[in-house]
Amino acid sequence: MSGELEVINERTELKLVQGETWDLFTDGASHAEGAGAGLLLASPSCEEHTYALRFNFEVTNNEAEYEALLAGLNITHKMNVTKLRAFTDSQLVANQFSDAFDAHGPSMQKYLKLLQESAMRFEHFELAQVPRNQNKKADVLSWLL
Repeated sequence: MSGELEVINERTELKLVQGETWDLFTDGASHAEGAGAGLLLASPSCEEHTYALRFNFEVTNNEAEYEALLAGLNITHKMNVTKLRAFTDSQLVANQFSDAFDAHGPSMQKYLKLLQESAMRFEHFELAQVPRNQNKKADVLSWLL
């Protein structure tokens, strides 16, 4: 949560249409070679923008999932997106956010609080879990180290 984040690949020059809902697909991965995140941002006109992030700090797989989502929320907030639907394949993150699961341990509690605070910056925010096979692009991006 307090380390550095390096953007490996990004496409920008987004044309934002105020008030329309954007879609954000996120995935985080942590393994022996390091940790990263993949983000796929789809505009209301279906333009796709991809980000591959490498974390320069150690995280567990669940923490990487939160880091990916938080990075996506920060990017979209800075773009002045006001309506966002976010999708993750992490059952834990989606269910902790919806209060279906408790956040156990100080790390998960901190991540959940950060997510709740970040979500409040949007006029409209939804978070849903999607099956892994519907999150393939974000998954591939999360493994680019």
